[in-house]
Amino acid sequence: MVEDFMLPTEVVVGETMREPDGLALSSRNVYLGARRRAVATVLSRALRAAEEAYTQGGALERDAILGAANQVAAGVLSEQAKLAPAERVMFEVDYISLADPDSMQEINTVVPTKGAILSGAVKMLPVEEPQPGEDLGHSGGPSVRLIDNIILKPNTQ
Repeated sequence: MVEDFMLPTEVVVGETMREPDGLALSSRNVYLGARRRAVATVLSRALRAAEEAYTQGGALERDAILGAANQVAAGVLSEQAKLAPAERVMFEVDYISLADPDSMQEINTVVPTKGAILSGAVKMLPVEEPQPGEDLGHSGGPSVRLIDNIILKPNTQ
């Protein structure tokens, strides 16, 4: 948009600030509570798996990159679904995206000299069966939509 509107502005892109376990820093995290907070790293782990498919595995195609992310998310969801309602944390993947770093349009293939933007969102659902005295998070633990992104850096070799 800065270029489109010829704004005299320099956009400086920085990495997402994170908690020690990888969860993106956000004011929304206070709504999670301890149980959902432990599972909320699913999004950052999924995006990291996609990043690894690109950086370590040499994947350039959308299906291979996003497939790695979707596999992580599906695995965590499957593990949680096997737990009793009083123990599990359920979530819904809203989206996982692979986009051009300039236009933010979805792409099918990463241009190695350009890189890409990986992004995603998950909705952490309310705890099904709270335990007595359980920390449900601020406001009693409503659904919380978490977002995250990772820059796939250009390959300069």
